[in-house]
Amino acid sequence: MNLQEKALSYREDVINAIQEAIRIKSVEEPPLPSKPFGEGPAEALKYFLDLGKSMGFEVENFDNYAGHIDFGSGDETIGILGHVDVVPEGEDWSHPPYAGEIADGKIYGRGVLDDKGPMITCLYAMKAIKESGLKTGKKIRMILGANEETGWGCMDHYFGKLKMPQPALSFTPDSTFPVTFAEKGIMQVILKKKYEDGEKIRVNGGNAFNSVSEKAFLEISEESGKVIADHVSAFNKNKNYTVEVEEKSGSLVISSAGKSAHASRVDKGYNAVSALMKLISESGYRGGALEDIARFFSEKIQMETDGKSMGIAFEDRDSGELTLNIGMISLENNILEISIDIRYPVTIEKEAVLQGLEKSASDFGMAMEIHGGKEPLYVPRDHFLVKTLMDVYKDVTGDSEAQPIAIGGGTYARAINNCVAFGSLLKDQEDNMHQKDEYLEIDKLDTWLKIYVEAIYKLSK
Repeated sequence: MNLQEKALSYREDVINAIQEAIRIKSVEEPPLPSKPFGEGPAEALKYFLDLGKSMGFEVENFDNYAGHIDFGSGDETIGILGHVDVVPEGEDWSHPPYAGEIADGKIYGRGVLDDKGPMITCLYAMKAIKESGLKTGKKIRMILGANEETGWGCMDHYFGKLKMPQPALSFTPDSTFPVTFAEKGIMQVILKKKYEDGEKIRVNGGNAFNSVSEKAFLEISEESGKVIADHVSAFNKNKNYTVEVEEKSGSLVISSAGKSAHASRVDKGYNAVSALMKLISESGYRGGALEDIARFFSEKIQMETDGKSMGIAFEDRDSGELTLNIGMISLENNILEISIDIRYPVTIEKEAVLQGLEKSASDFGMAMEIHGGKEPLYVPRDHFLVKTLMDVYKDVTGDSEAQPIAIGGGTYARAINNCVAFGSLLKDQEDNMHQKDEYLEIDKLDTWLKIYVEAIYKLSK
């Protein structure tokens, strides 16, 4: 039995393990004693480490921030970086988001693609190498974080505070195939403004910086909101928009529905917050904070995803154009917060982006607070790591024309040197990460197993 056949022999075990991992709701929650990201991420980390231990690997948990699973020995280490946490599930799933149900040849569940499914697959690829008896000249180390989706405190703890050694070469299966050689810079900012006391109006939308807002709501008095409500029918004639009006104890609740997507692929989604603000602006509504916010969107955001109206529509040859996502909005007690996620090209200085954002905010009397971000990643196309992984991908898939790619997503490849994203989405897989009904087609597992077992073995020889 060759190495690929050995990996394929674990197919049913992989399916079962993915289902079990999905059943753990590992969305970040308020910290608990010895559990910095809450119960779910800690439970998911324990599940992975226990699974690795059951395979005969050495495992260690680092304060429930991160953990690693080791196999083999050598002067150098090959790293496989991934995460066990997930983004919130959102609404309107046709299958329960934390059940791991199988239907029509697909496993459904939050995290099945991002990143539990790929990491389970890589773990079984490690087992195949171990059980095959093939010799490796380097240690293989799977490094698992519990806070990738919401801040990377896991990697800061593991590599920063604890000073754990960086692997010589690494990959993370948290993007698309073939090999991601460039990742755009990430910038997350919050625009804030306090309005004078006025009519009690509530606006709420979105649930994460890095997800396109799927739902947005405006609660306003029936009298003030009539002009907006009267415009809904005309507004909905555009098939992209779905807005509904509901009466609620003397108030109107006006809701906007969009389509969720990862902030790195804003073109795959439809922003409910931007659509709601477009409705308010076009309705001719006048008065106080809501008019000011709608005018800000009309002048500085519109339905754009490239930041053009803010003067930040940068692009370059290697990584393409800047993307801008309105992740969340909140207007409560006359205090406004708009959460924005930006992915900027690898050759563009972040100061140029910040200047455009600051000017746009100041034009409307808003303060800007930097919430977080990551520097761009660039590994040359002719680097040994990129070339080796490209060769494996081409050999397994037969896709001889494939070329390394650049993305707007942010992966753990940025956490250390000499690391790239490698998979896991194949060319014919739908990218539904961060969306409702996230699913993995079971027949893709065969290709995943073949690619990852070969990649891990060849890097570790």
